[in-house]
Amino acid sequence: MQQKEKKPREYRGVSDEIREQHQKTKNMTFKERLAYFWYYYKIHTIAVIAILIFGGMLIHDITSSKDYCFYGVMLNSILLSEDKLETTFAEYADLDTQTYDCTIDTSSTLSYDTMTEFDMATAQRLIALVQTKDLDAVVFDSVIYNNYASNGMFLDLRDFLTEQELSAYEGRIYYVDQAEIDAADEDANYENAGLISDQEGAALTQEDVQAEADSHKDPQSMKDPIPVGIFMKDSPFAVKSNAYGDKEPVFGVSATTMRLDTARKYLEFLWDDNVDFASMKEEALY
Repeated sequence: MQQKEKKPREYRGVSDEIREQHQKTKNMTFKERLAYFWYYYKIHTIAVIAILIFGGMLIHDITSSKDYCFYGVMLNSILLSEDKLETTFAEYADLDTQTYDCTIDTSSTLSYDTMTEFDMATAQRLIALVQTKDLDAVVFDSVIYNNYASNGMFLDLRDFLTEQELSAYEGRIYYVDQAEIDAADEDANYENAGLISDQEGAALTQEDVQAEADSHKDPQSMKDPIPVGIFMKDSPFAVKSNAYGDKEPVFGVSATTMRLDTARKYLEFLWDDNVDFASMKEEALY
């Protein structure tokens, strides 16, 4: 009786691959198996480890990140300790820093003289903070403040303080002329708001800067004056910390803030003569 020819077994994909690998390694020592595995699968192993590490870091960041109880920015301040300012204000305002973050950025800078990539990054970040409603209040030097005030970044102080509270800052209030802003709207590029100034700042002398700042103190010269800031040069904060030197610092409230009460407390804090702002100065590194 003629024996039927045995047909080769049909290939079964992964199961055959596994069986083949098992046949190759079944007579190997543990050390040989380890070397074999590393030779063929080291890229896969490294990729898996990297994914696990990245995933762990991402999960940690998500679970450990906290919402803000306050977010302030002090552009172009000089040698001002971020940690001391944050800690002192958090205690002053009785903020819950166990659950939330109190952030006051004193290290960011912005200049219209050269407009480097770092300046562009700062400007973009400020716009993002306003759009995400994270930003509460700022202190900018007057040249920078004017650019942002003209682009609607700051809240009308009449929606922030009572008439009586606002009157306490008489002579220090920063105004913009809404009629002038409306007239210029046709030529404005909103996407570049805060990114591109008229570039006059590069050629301005100290006298020019002061004259520009002073022009925002006179509502009588404007058709539609809107109070959007408070000059801070003679505040306890500016005097004791000397954080702005000869510049004219201006306080403002973000138009999108969701924490008006804390922003009011921050303004009160900056004008409180009992706060030791002098201790918040940092030593120059060189």
